[in-house]
Amino acid sequence: MQPTEKSLAAPVTHPPHCIAALRTPLLAAARFRHVGDHADAHVQAIPQARAYSVIFQMQDFASHKLWVDQRLVHAGGHSKASMALTDLTNAYACQHLSDYDNVRLQIRNDVLDELGGELFAGKVPGLRQQQGTEDATMRLLVQALLPSLMRRESGDEMFIEHLTLAMVAHLLRRYGQAGLRDAEGRSAGKLSGRQLARATEYVEAHLAQNIALADIANHCGMSRATFARAFKSAMGMTPFAWVRERRLEHAMGLLRRSDLSLADISAECGFSDQSHFARIFTRNVGVAPRAWRSEQRK
Repeated sequence: MQPTEKSLAAPVTHPPHCIAALRTPLLAAARFRHVGDHADAHVQAIPQARAYSVIFQMQDFASHKLWVDQRLVHAGGHSKASMALTDLTNAYACQHLSDYDNVRLQIRNDVLDELGGELFAGKVPGLRQQQGTEDATMRLLVQALLPSLMRRESGDEMFIEHLTLAMVAHLLRRYGQAGLRDAEGRSAGKLSGRQLARATEYVEAHLAQNIALADIANHCGMSRATFARAFKSAMGMTPFAWVRERRLEHAMGLLRRSDLSLADISAECGFSDQSHFARIFTRNVGVAPRAWRSEQRK
């Protein structure tokens, strides 16, 4: 039985087609894509959770229906690069009636509460829900996340953590309900010389491993969000960019002074493999590591 405009049919037989997914300490992300016949599209109940959902459209989505608490609230499409923000404590269901390609984020309420308390004044009362919103900042952040979402590599962890922290902070800033102060209105905090030394000590000792932003922050006695803001204020760069510089500097030293293979150097410096090392090195130094080593030894 097909749903009417007022009621909902039996839920969910076909889940959307997930082509990539990752889970981070701050949010879960996935990309869904389906191309084909939608004539017999089923209504899909969306699992409820104490979380918010962000759906970012990678292409025009011509037609779908959305219900909340068995009430039809949307029938139509969404344009490419538009965004929906919904509160998953409500009972949603949807019916996809055309091809779609989108990135979906799920952010738990406790994460919003934690970061809201660190970055803003007071507890987060909630986010304003959106349908078909154009958000240039989220577009850039989602596009930056896509390569890691589609092909995650060892060493991406801090970059992903940095991006997802920026996403959550932006959503809080732009869509937070009454009671939040803008992050720029609050002190970023200070990073002392001792804390910077401890951060350096930790990174140098763990260069061969995956390094998480939260691990460095904990070593400095700070929260993840506070450390990230204080570090950028003090150093003029993100912790991710700084750790990448430390990895590359260590790699240059090994290329110059040792006879280790490129594969061994990539492992010692925390890159996922030799190909990953070569890409990052060439992009930042301007020449491939093998050629750079030869030039240094002339």
